[in-house]
Amino acid sequence: MTNSIAVIGSGISGLSAAHACRKAGWKVTLFEKESTLGMAAHGLKVDGGIVDVPLRVMGEHAWQHVLALATEVGMETFPVNVYVSCSGLDGNTWFRSGRFPITQWPTVGSLRFLGPRALRLGLGLSGLARLTRWLRQQNGAVSLADALKEKPIDPLCWRGLILPLLKTICTCEEEHLLAWPAHQILGLLHGILHQSDLLRLRGGTAKLAAALADGIQAFPGSPIKRLRSNRKSISVENSRGEGGRFDRVIVAVQANQLDFLGDGPYAEERHTLAAIPYANGELIVHRDQRFMPARRQDWTALNFQADEALARSMFTVWVNTVEPSLADKAPVFQTWNPLYSPDPDLVLARIPMQRAVVTKHTAALLEQIRRWHAEPDRRLFYCGSWAFPGVPLLESGVESARSVVGSIKRQYQRGPDATSHG
Repeated sequence: MTNSIAVIGSGISGLSAAHACRKAGWKVTLFEKESTLGMAAHGLKVDGGIVDVPLRVMGEHAWQHVLALATEVGMETFPVNVYVSCSGLDGNTWFRSGRFPITQWPTVGSLRFLGPRALRLGLGLSGLARLTRWLRQQNGAVSLADALKEKPIDPLCWRGLILPLLKTICTCEEEHLLAWPAHQILGLLHGILHQSDLLRLRGGTAKLAAALADGIQAFPGSPIKRLRSNRKSISVENSRGEGGRFDRVIVAVQANQLDFLGDGPYAEERHTLAAIPYANGELIVHRDQRFMPARRQDWTALNFQADEALARSMFTVWVNTVEPSLADKAPVFQTWNPLYSPDPDLVLARIPMQRAVVTKHTAALLEQIRRWHAEPDRRLFYCGSWAFPGVPLLESGVESARSVVGSIKRQYQRGPDATSHG
């Protein structure tokens, strides 16, 4: 058996790994429990247009490997202006962003938003820049919570704009964001705020998933039933009995979905990775305009609403503004963990989602994964945004795949396979 690879899971990490393995000339088999490729499993067709779930908008600064991969498989991108509005729960807007017509420098979207709050936002963003520079001088172990204690940011700017933006990017709640390494997440935000254009993939996530899976044998719609290892190969079988023996296996599912590893040689690893916590959330696709500013002219691509004390907030994406196939259609929105329920008659889909939670223990777990993958006779590899440091998650998922495939290439370059279970 030579250079045969099984990839379990077809999110961005699994598809990236499968594509890279096929490009290297190896025989690749892709397993997916959902009936469609995991990366595109939640996408919708609405009024003949595309609704990616979650909506993905990327910049060259933070998503360079994702965009390079998309270009490699023939995907086109187009620029979008992602303006921001901030409103109370009553819909009254107190800030809307815009850009100067010629220079494209960020500014307020209307003269009526010039005032004390706009000044506080400006000073708060200056504080964010200072905090980002300070973090570059630290050892990288400072959590976001500790960084904000050391270098506080005006609460209006933090809770009214920055925190909702971070919740938008990471699709997780404040308590989990505060545990994140500050240099990663604020460095990402600083880069996004200071680049001129964000990009969308023409054709959306489903087109990218199809391009990455092109030419790869796939068994969708059936979960993995068992995985067995001997000294020369690993056997993979799904619940329909499909599968075979492979000399390398890339596991690209969440760390809390590894029961199929069983009680065999990988049981201890499964137990170790079970320590990675996950947070649950819900993304709702709907048409309820109560989640937007009361004045239609204040609607923007990203709309943040918060209570008067700025203690609770949520964000809503106006999909039509960044998806050409919906440009002339009735408004479609996505809201993450809404503070109140949308009208049931206006709900198009409810999508439960999980995200790995980064804690102070995450770095040690990632280092353990790196050591496993460095074993010269290793046969099983873990791949995913949870298995690689950094944000945004889509980018870290692709980087994880690149790292795993690189490890396998180095093994093959060293010559004949070793014979342990690893």
